Amino acid sequence: MNDKPEILVIASDPETRKALSSILQTEGLKLVHASHLSEGRALLASQRVGMVFCERHLADGSYLDLLPAAQTNKSGNVPVVVTSRLADWDEYLEALRHGAVDLIASPCKKSDVASALAQVRQGKSTDGANATDPALRAQTA
Repeated sequence: MNDKPEILVIASDPETRKALSSILQTEGLKLVHASHLSEGRALLASQRVGMVFCERHLADGSYLDLLPAAQTNKSGNVPVVVTSRLADWDEYLEALRHGAVDLIASPCKKSDVASALAQVRQGKSTDGANATDPALRAQTA
């Protein structure tokens, strides 16, 4: 049995979900997908999730509605990377203030995704805070 934690990709737009998943799969990561916030919350509660990539705006909420569940997950504080079409400086700072480990522009570039993964592997968010537990660092290393 593969006990690696999964990477949860939450995106309302199928093309965004597909593109991000394609990048993550090249890293050899185990993925699980959700198209709505409610579905993402359910997966976060029921699966061993090590990291989340979440669109800023979803059909039934936003990443802000997901962060409390990620921060109090039974596996520990699950790092959340927010994706956004705007991705400006103010939005970036807002995401960090609310507890996300990074905000990257959408459509996602492989280099941006790799940078976010590297931060989690090192156990740090962009502001230097602890981003995750050792299980994900080992899984993504």
